[in-house]
Amino acid sequence: MRLENKTVIVTGAGSGLGKAVAVAAAKEGAAVVLADINEDAMNKTAQEIRENGQKALCSQVNVCSQESIGQMLTKAVDTFGQVDALVNCAGIFSSIPFLELTEEDWDRMLDINLKGSFLCSQAFIRQLLNQKTGGSLVFLSSISGYIGFTKSAHYCASKGAVRQLSKAIALEFGPSGIRSNVVAPGTIATPMNDWIIKDPKMHAQSVSSIPMGRFGTSQEIASAILFLISDEAAYCTGAELLVDGGQITHC
Repeated sequence: MRLENKTVIVTGAGSGLGKAVAVAAAKEGAAVVLADINEDAMNKTAQEIRENGQKALCSQVNVCSQESIGQMLTKAVDTFGQVDALVNCAGIFSSIPFLELTEEDWDRMLDINLKGSFLCSQAFIRQLLNQKTGGSLVFLSSISGYIGFTKSAHYCASKGAVRQLSKAIALEFGPSGIRSNVVAPGTIATPMNDWIIKDPKMHAQSVSSIPMGRFGTSQEIASAILFLISDEAAYCTGAELLVDGGQITHC
């Protein structure tokens, strides 16, 4: 198994892509630390993992709180001895016309999608340096981090910034054996995209922009992430993996 004897932290593990990554990592032998603000959803993911005889640890986390993140890392190290990979999946989306965006809307989006990834990654890297083991980070960007979409300026800004954050980390900590990479999904069939999936007109319009003619699945994103945190990607850092069915080729 690709992740045997590794401890993988997944933020946003209660639902959507985070849940898919956590379940897939456990199947590959990892001890998985589930970090989510939604305790009920996180516990359901943990139950699914444990029912398959795999290891899962729950830690309710506010990714915008250094104290909360620190408590999660301490719990992970106390339980499993060390940590090896961090997958920054926690994130939100909202569709708001640019001139209607409030400062509160902007701050909430950037706080969770960007500041949360920064704080989790900073604490995680400090732990890796303390362990002297090296390790791997994956940031979840989006095609919205490459191309603009109407009514999504705040979301596009957050996902574009995440790409640059990952590259800066890759450059600064490569000499310490710490890798940092990005996975950028296209339109994926998750609860976050229900507003597209359930609207026949929006669904048809979106699918028509994808050369492969369908939305992606959570499992396909999880597979890309598992590759990047595994030893198979030992020489990959500062990389960006678009998993979008070719959607970005239109731009």
